[in-house]
Amino acid sequence: MINYFAAADISISFTMKHLRKLFGVYRAVLYTHPVYTQALQSSFLMGVGDVLSQTVFEDKGIKNIDKGRVIRFAGIGFFFMGPALQLWYMRLAKFKAKSSYVQTAKKVAADQLVAAPVILCTVMSSVSLMEGHNVEQTKEKLKNDYFEVLLTNYKVWPLVQFLNFSLVPVNFQVLLVQAVAIFWNSYLSFKSHKNYEERQDT
Repeated sequence: MINYFAAADISISFTMKHLRKLFGVYRAVLYTHPVYTQALQSSFLMGVGDVLSQTVFEDKGIKNIDKGRVIRFAGIGFFFMGPALQLWYMRLAKFKAKSSYVQTAKKVAADQLVAAPVILCTVMSSVSLMEGHNVEQTKEKLKNDYFEVLLTNYKVWPLVQFLNFSLVPVNFQVLLVQAVAIFWNSYLSFKSHKNYEERQDT
């Protein structure tokens, strides 16, 4: 029994040592290449979100996942979401105020009133166009779903962003947001693809 616990303790110590080393490498790359790093991690996490959307929300089963769709959604994370969020948060970091509370409140207000509507519109439009919609169909898609998604956003993100901006260093804010957003991205992918796939089935 003693040997079992000793072995388990050694295993945990070994794992923690390697995790700390891995995190150190990640932090170094993040500080030297923040935009590229955020692009890669956003791509990965948005891809995971789409897989969850297909398997959980749409009940497709892991064998029936649309791999092309996963790649397209991950591509939005790489080429748009990751870089855009990193540059935006660096901009927000320059906000100044007399108190940290007011400073954080200003960041949350700017993020939710300026960035959120633009990012949601861009992501939903990009998904629509990449799935084969023309411009008119994309406008109709936004007309039907955009404000519902935006209102849902306001139920989730203001509190998350208040904690994010008040507690997390700027270079790690995108990581926290994208980790929380795995489930948000699942919902967003589901809403972005729903009408398209319904039309494909008819």
